[in-house]
Amino acid sequence: MNVVRTTWSEAETIELAARLGRGLAGGEVICLEGPLGSGKTCFVRGLATGLGLDPTEVCSPTYVLWRRYENHASLALVHLDAFRLSGPQDLEAIGWEELLEEPATVIAVEWPSRIAPALPPRRIEVVMAHAGESARRITLDAPPEIASIWERPDR
Repeated sequence: MNVVRTTWSEAETIELAARLGRGLAGGEVICLEGPLGSGKTCFVRGLATGLGLDPTEVCSPTYVLWRRYENHASLALVHLDAFRLSGPQDLEAIGWEELLEEPATVIAVEWPSRIAPALPPRRIEVVMAHAGESARRITLDAPPEIASIWERPDR
């Protein structure tokens, strides 16, 4: 199911992603595609907010490949940047298969096309595009029970 939203500021992007984060149960893989500066890491800050994690700790993992955010009261969030990976074979070194098996973890992957063969078939696809100076067009492709989170009133 596809849902398209436009946000007009970084704060709106964070709130839209937080809404998604509040509806996650763990075990989800969220694939974030979009050009540089389209708001992928901003979106992950929103996911962190929705999961009850500190969004100020979220920063781009470009040079370290991945970061884990957790506290004892919520799901963990793993933020992976696949831009510098040469392909799915590079995932073995970070324990990708083990991460996918953690039920209390949400995984957000920037540049997922770089590791497409290693992604699970059931995943949430988020495509971000510039729609103006601060505006972003965000397309969510997800199973209906997830996509409907953006369709129903916020909780």
